[in-house]
Amino acid sequence: MFAADSIPSPQKAGAMADASAAEQAEEGGIPLSQASLQQLNAVKQQLEQEVRSLLNNQAALREAEARFQASIESLKSLCPENNGKAMLIPLTSSLYIDGHMTETKKVTVDVGTGYYIEMSVERAHKFCSRRCKLLSDNASKVEGVLKDKKKSLEQLQITMQQKMYMLQQQQEAAKSEER
Repeated sequence: MFAADSIPSPQKAGAMADASAAEQAEEGGIPLSQASLQQLNAVKQQLEQEVRSLLNNQAALREAEARFQASIESLKSLCPENNGKAMLIPLTSSLYIDGHMTETKKVTVDVGTGYYIEMSVERAHKFCSRRCKLLSDNASKVEGVLKDKKKSLEQLQITMQQKMYMLQQQQEAAKSEER
């Protein structure tokens, strides 16, 4: 098995396929071609877990971005012409109640960790737009890391298949020598 200091970092895992043995030894890892099937399987499980985690993170970021986009759309209806008009107020994503718009100039915004700030509609729109951009940028970064992890996992799986094929060939050769 890999010792704690020789398990490649996520960044190193993708580079291991291309790096020379000397470079990998300096980084504290071992070349994939020299690792046993058990070691490769352990790294494969770790990479699969990291891919699942990154997929969950990316989904959460995209979901939060969608909520801020919905907030931006809702803010568009807050204009002076709509003051006093009847409207449906969403209690959940599928449950609405009748109401009247009484305030079109200020809104209360959840800025995170349980803090709420009253601000103008324009300022709230800018806040939501900044948050959308931040979430979108972070989701794009996660997507890039996810792509690298998937490449590493694919390379690892190819190496494992090659090792298993070579092991089968050796076993068949040993059987034919016994006969």
